[in-house]
Amino acid sequence: MKDPDIERWTAAWRDGTPIATDLARAARRERRLLTAWIAFDWITGAAFLALAGWIWFAIGTPAMRFAAAGIVILTVVVLAFTVYNWRGSLAGDRASAADFLALARKRNHARLRYIRCCWWVLAADLVVIAGAVALEVRDEGMARLPSVLGMTAIVTIAAAGILLWWGGRERRRTDRLEALQKAMDANTETDHE
Repeated sequence: MKDPDIERWTAAWRDGTPIATDLARAARRERRLLTAWIAFDWITGAAFLALAGWIWFAIGTPAMRFAAAGIVILTVVVLAFTVYNWRGSLAGDRASAADFLALARKRNHARLRYIRCCWWVLAADLVVIAGAVALEVRDEGMARLPSVLGMTAIVTIAAAGILLWWGGRERRRTDRLEALQKAMDANTETDHE
């Protein structure tokens, strides 16, 4: 569901124009997007588990085994969260504009939870990286420390930037959905379905 669509629907609702058909189309489009998103999470999770197995068995140093264990634990936690977070978000078609709006708000809240989880995963990643680096420095010295720290800083800054942008976008969407809800609530005496 795009933000300009939400603003257009709010204006249409206030004018008395039926919007259920547009909302149904948007809900189906968003359902396809969420299905692809969830599938991508699971494919990425499988890839991370395979990577962790390779790191564990092919490299096998204490630092890399620590990193592999961290990858497995974080991947399992994230996939469990994915199941919890998106439950009910792939619901099918609804009958009324109010039902569509409720589903849109539920999906919006799920995306906000997902973003908060991403922040926690980013922090946990930094803990795993710090542990692996500490083990590597202990066992092999500090030769690779500058490159590892530089790469970690670049990836962390990029991930944080994306999460900040996405979080702001979802909070603006929350405001627009609430405005649509208020418009619908203020105009309950007219049947718009």
